[in-house]
Amino acid sequence: MGSNTLRRAPRRLAVLISMSIATAAGAQADLSALFAPATGAEVAAVAQDWAGRLPTPTNWQVVRAGVDTATGYAVQAVSHEIEGFTHYGGLRFPREWQPQGRFPVLVLLHGGFDGLTLDFLVNFDRDFPGTSIADSFLVVAPTFRSEPLNGGGPLGYRTSGGDPSPFDRDCDDTMALLTAVLLNIPQADPGYVVVLGGSRGGNVAYHLALRDPRVRRTAIRYGPTDFFMDHVRLGAQERLDTGITADSLGREAADLIAAPWLAGQLTLAQARHALISWCVVPHLRAEVPLQIHHGELDDTIPILHSARADSVMVAEGAAAPNYVYYVYPQGSHVPSSLLGSEQRILDYLLALPAPTEAGAAPPRPARLLGWPNPFAGGTMVMLAGSGAADKAAPATALVEIRDARGRLVRRLELAPDGSALSRRWDGRDADGREVAAGVYVATLRDRRGAASLKLVRLR
Repeated sequence: MGSNTLRRAPRRLAVLISMSIATAAGAQADLSALFAPATGAEVAAVAQDWAGRLPTPTNWQVVRAGVDTATGYAVQAVSHEIEGFTHYGGLRFPREWQPQGRFPVLVLLHGGFDGLTLDFLVNFDRDFPGTSIADSFLVVAPTFRSEPLNGGGPLGYRTSGGDPSPFDRDCDDTMALLTAVLLNIPQADPGYVVVLGGSRGGNVAYHLALRDPRVRRTAIRYGPTDFFMDHVRLGAQERLDTGITADSLGREAADLIAAPWLAGQLTLAQARHALISWCVVPHLRAEVPLQIHHGELDDTIPILHSARADSVMVAEGAAAPNYVYYVYPQGSHVPSSLLGSEQRILDYLLALPAPTEAGAAPPRPARLLGWPNPFAGGTMVMLAGSGAADKAAPATALVEIRDARGRLVRRLELAPDGSALSRRWDGRDADGREVAAGVYVATLRDRRGAASLKLVRLR
């Protein structure tokens, strides 16, 4: 059971359902069972669901390329297939782009529910101090399901498929787009991936930080963290009872979860699983790299969302420089109101080893990446770092997977896939038997200095 059950109820149908509920017999819908506190077992089921997904893109295409005349940025509209539909994203290339270079990657996540615009892609860092991002970062910006990429003259207008399914499925699509970029653009550095997201995109940024080990740093502006808060429940109640609400999170909860549940399209267990999967607070860990920004006057996403995340992170032992939380007394739900946040975000995202001259990445030892991790059904093992997939590197690489006692479980030969070496491990041993839940260690055979990879198999 997973949150993909939301796909049974497209938004138009969900709105009709909620309107019919609002006019039926004048009785208020009872949401107490849906919004009852999550249990440990339910939270664990969501974590296992996330780990069991392997958001793998297919049919990568550069749909359209151009130059934004106002800023001079080279941009592309790109697409891939996932779960049977076409998903679109936008790329912004750095000003110092060179075909022989290696450039860090910034995953940019938009807020709201109206899609990705060219203006956001090219101007999100207009007020940032300096030109470090503009000069050296490849910006990767996804659309979300059923929403448009409004790329203006350079990129045109196109709409991603699928039914609306925020927020964790937004993460699936973003992970798949990032994979496609790393596999098909050899200049993109898989060892330097950072994330910036706000509002809805802030929640997706949390999910990425939790689920994708390729992400090294994550900066978040006013991201929702807990959909069991009273304002979400009250907003959903208002939406169901009257057909309207000013609470955007309550609207989404009503249209995509509560209304389909009340109409019998989702069981209570499925509806609660979907709602819990939107939350990130139960899954936060001290080692997750986060920088959080929130204004006290934010009336769209109350600051309590970030305060709850902060209380969990502090209790887990998180501390600077890996984790920092900034509160802005006069800040609202507008980036420019978070005075000084641009410099703080820039410093945080640039704190990793910086690219060297001409955009080339500094030498890094080869290392293994795995995603998802922890995992249930399977995981992709990929070789990253200098020499991982360049012309002087071997055509393949052999990985040995051993259990916690050091016994050999499986050998995988990583093969070229785009510009990287990778192979999917299906969680089975050399004899085709599923391995038990536990910790496994993947190492590169005959490759000195290569870091090992800890893989966690769930039940």
